[in-house]
Amino acid sequence: MTAAIGVRPEALTAAANTAVVTLDAPLREQCRGLAPLFLLRPVDGRWTPYTQQSFTGDDVLFVALPGSPLTGDSPGANPTAWTSELAERHRACGPMAVNHQRWFVNALPGQELEYKFTVQGEPDLWRLTTLILDTVRDGGLQDWICEHGNNGGFEQWDFDNHLFEITTPRAERGYVAFIPAVNGTWIIRRKRFIADAEMRHEVLIEGVVLGPNPDLSAVIADRWRLRPAWGEVYRRVRYNVLLESLASGHVFSIMLDRCTDRAELVDPLHQVEVEYVRTRTLRPVDLSLLRSEYEQLVAFTREFLASHGVASLEDHRSKLSWLRPAAGLQPT
Repeated sequence: MTAAIGVRPEALTAAANTAVVTLDAPLREQCRGLAPLFLLRPVDGRWTPYTQQSFTGDDVLFVALPGSPLTGDSPGANPTAWTSELAERHRACGPMAVNHQRWFVNALPGQELEYKFTVQGEPDLWRLTTLILDTVRDGGLQDWICEHGNNGGFEQWDFDNHLFEITTPRAERGYVAFIPAVNGTWIIRRKRFIADAEMRHEVLIEGVVLGPNPDLSAVIADRWRLRPAWGEVYRRVRYNVLLESLASGHVFSIMLDRCTDRAELVDPLHQVEVEYVRTRTLRPVDLSLLRSEYEQLVAFTREFLASHGVASLEDHRSKLSWLRPAAGLQPT
């Protein structure tokens, strides 16, 4: 059977990529046993089609389908009028349309876009994180939600990071970092940059099997024919607030972290970082909107820190520059 049910999506604007429908008790009862497949939004006498992509039981997230708007009477008058066309548009999107957590795209492949605030003193990172989370949940950032279907947009991490600096050749400068995963494998993160900056080249490799007590310098030599200048291990405790744009589908993270050198040769590092993470969309990615939304979140974070009396430097300081004195070197 096919049924049309009237709903009121939250914070839905005319050009929205994403729409969220809350399932309150009456609506949940009305929809019981039915799959929320599509959303049709009236705009200037036509209907913009969306397909369901994430369902929590408490709410449903829909993403705009590619193609022109539909024309005709209200779907309530004839619920099956556009069923075939909607299904065809959905199928044309392939596996991105419905497979759990596989619908995201990377708008900046091989690159990292990140703005760093180096925080002074000993901030209460948990308190600051939950305040940001509450601000987003309470609608303090218009057209933004906590990332749908990802633990309410909150993540917490605590892991060691084995960092090795690469100094030569110049084109390969940066570092290679190894993170031990809880399943016994390793995550390798390689970043290439000449100086600390917002945009850096980044490659992330997960699920790498290296065996017990691997020689990580030898792994770097085997994989990239590079010789590290030095290496050090630090612990990173990190809290992430994941924010999802209803306008574009871009997902960013505001991360608050504390890094401590395992050898205790340098003072702890506290930072707040705004970073592009991924995009949930079935339409062409809007890079100009990505940049403007990034700048919006940087401005929000700057104002948030100032309003809570948190002193910071906007220096893009990398973990490499922070840790380098442990090797008897000075940051450059």
